[in-house]
Amino acid sequence: MGCHTWYSVPYKTDKSEIINAAQKWLNEAKHISIGHKRIYQYAIDNEIIEPVLELASFEFDCTDRDNTKWILYKDANNYFVEKYNKENGTSIENHNYDYISKLGIERYGDEPRIKGYPEEVIIRSYEQMVEFMKNGYTDQEGKHHDFYYNKDREHEIMSNIKMFFANNPEGIITFG
Repeated sequence: MGCHTWYSVPYKTDKSEIINAAQKWLNEAKHISIGHKRIYQYAIDNEIIEPVLELASFEFDCTDRDNTKWILYKDANNYFVEKYNKENGTSIENHNYDYISKLGIERYGDEPRIKGYPEEVIIRSYEQMVEFMKNGYTDQEGKHHDFYYNKDREHEIMSNIKMFFANNPEGIITFG
């Protein structure tokens, strides 16, 4: 079937909040060895971005998809349902797709698909996604992978990608 296409939006962008969350998680972690705690503490104390984002992502239940910026991302579909619930005092389930659609809550599919799991690829614009879809992906073993999707839905899929970046200019698309 291929790997998922993840549409993600910035969730936490305050560096000190992220570092504090990483520290909180580490302080409360019970299943980490003393040696690993020391390594993580060193990363926090020295603001080493990748491990700090990873720890903070556990505390906030989000992802550290891009380890080049002090940003934690949240799956866009989950984010917009959570936002709607918070604003309206509701508790709509993230996977109640028909109801979410009926309410007009922003939602994105997980197409197009690609094999090869290009986990290191981060797409930051519609144009970049179009180019990546056109060229495909060559994995570390030299095997080339093309995108695949239902050609009858191509217009819908491309419109969805375009709408995502129009509505979320700081959003990213990743794969895995």
